[in-house]
Amino acid sequence: MKTSNQITHDEHFEAMVSNKGIYCIDNTKKGHFTDSADDAEKTFQPLELITRDPKEAIEGADVVMIFIQTTYHRALAERIAKYFQDEQLVILIPGYAGSIFYSQFCDNSPIFAEGESTPNDARVVEPGTVKVLFKNVRNSLAFNPAARTEEGMAVASRLFPAYNIEMNSVRKNIFESALHNPNIIVHTVGLYVMYPMLEYCAKHHPDEVPYMYRDALSTEMAWLMIEKLDAEKMAVLSALGCKPIPYLDACLFRNEKDLTQEPREVFESYKISSPPGPYSFDNRYITEDVPMGLVLLSSLGEKLGINMPECNRLVEMCGGILGRDFYKEGRTLASLGLDELTREGLLDFVVGNIAPTKKLIAS
Repeated sequence: MKTSNQITHDEHFEAMVSNKGIYCIDNTKKGHFTDSADDAEKTFQPLELITRDPKEAIEGADVVMIFIQTTYHRALAERIAKYFQDEQLVILIPGYAGSIFYSQFCDNSPIFAEGESTPNDARVVEPGTVKVLFKNVRNSLAFNPAARTEEGMAVASRLFPAYNIEMNSVRKNIFESALHNPNIIVHTVGLYVMYPMLEYCAKHHPDEVPYMYRDALSTEMAWLMIEKLDAEKMAVLSALGCKPIPYLDACLFRNEKDLTQEPREVFESYKISSPPGPYSFDNRYITEDVPMGLVLLSSLGEKLGINMPECNRLVEMCGGILGRDFYKEGRTLASLGLDELTREGLLDFVVGNIAPTKKLIAS
C-alpha cells in the first residue's frame, strides 16, 4: 500500500501495479554497490494486492508493516490506525516510539512492534525494481505494550529469519529500540561530517559525490563524535533499566553470525556495499534522524537528569546549517504526551506497568 499521492516513488508504485508484482535483484553477494538495474539477474515476486486504500490493505491482514519516515507517523496514524484489528501485529520500521501515536487513534487491540532497521536493506533502482544490498542476520524488536512481547514474537519470528532471535535479545521497551536504531548515530554524525565534503565537491568537482560510509565515516573526527554520542545514549539506556550496548556491538549483532569478530572490522566491511551519497545535507538522514532520533534522546536525557552535550550540540549544528529548529519540530516526551510523567512514572511506562492512554497523548 502506498499512502500518499505525492510523486515520490509514484513511478515505482505504478510499475508494480502494471506488473502485478515487483522485481528484485540480490546484490548481497557482489561485495560492492552498483546502482544499475541490469547488472544481475532479476527475480519476480507477484503481489496479491497493490493499493492506495488503507481499509482494503489492512482489514483481514495478519501482519501490517509500516515503512515510512517517522516524521509522518502521527499524520499516518490518524488516517489508518482506525482500521487496525484485535490481535493484528503492526510493525513500525523504524519506530522512534511512534507506536504511541498509532495506539492513540486505534480503538481495537493490535500488538504494536517497533524495529530498529529493516531485515533487508534495499534501494529502488528503477520503477518496479529493487536491489537488496544487505540482509541482516538478526533484528531486535520491541513491543507496545511490552506485556505482549511473547505473543508478538510468536508471530514476528516466523516473518523473517532475522526476527527469529532468542527472547533475551528482544528489547525491553520501545525507547530501548528507538535508541538502538543505528541511524540515530551513523546517519546524523556521518552526514554532519560529510557536509564540507559535499560543499567542496559541489564547488570544485560537481560531477563527483562523496560516500558517507566510505569517506566521512573513515575520519577520526567522525569516530570521536560517535564515541561521545554513544556514551550519552548508553547512559540513558542504563537509566531506563536497559543494557547499555555500544553502537558497534549492536551492529555486530545485527550483521554477523559470528559474534566473536571485531565489531569495527565488521562495520568497515559493510562500507564496501554502501551506496554513494547522500547528495545533499537536506536529506532524511538529517531531517528525520535528528528531530525524531536525537531530539528524542535529548528529551529522555533531560527527564532522567542526564547531561547530553554531544547530542544537543549535534542537534543545534544540524539545525543551524538548515535554518531549522529541530527541537521545535522533533519528537519529545511532550509531543508523545508523556511529559507530565515523573521519572518513576516514565520508568513504569517503559516497563509496561502502565499502558499508553489517550489521556496521555498530546493533542
